Amino acid sequence: MITVVGIFEDVTLADDVCEYLLGNEFDADSLDQHTHKALAGHNAHEPGAIDRIATFFNHLFDNRHEAEAHATAGRNGTIVTVHAPSARLAQEAVDALNNYGAIDVNAFDENATGTRSIMVERIVADDVRLRGM
Repeated sequence: MITVVGIFEDVTLADDVCEYLLGNEFDADSLDQHTHKALAGHNAHEPGAIDRIATFFNHLFDNRHEAEAHATAGRNGTIVTVHAPSARLAQEAVDALNNYGAIDVNAFDENATGTRSIMVERIVADDVRLRGM
């Protein structure tokens, strides 16, 4: 299984790419969409949600700096995750996420290579996946 992740500043673009993917070889079980929302009367960085986002990216990346950069971006946007069974479908997901406007998480890190949607050959356990919230 190959996991593909894109982060969007605009939730409408995330919705649009999910609709596109669902109409083109992907099923609902292979897609996760998560928008971090502050709960009414709570701090914008509600601890449970932050921990879940951090847990997801720490599971996905061995590099803690990279995991934290993606978690920070994810807390400020909408995360779309595609779980693809083949390299061909993973590349199609990367292309779609990028075409719909996935952000460059490392845009302000002069030491990083620019990455928008990322592909990681790692299975994400069901209890770590970001489904809704």
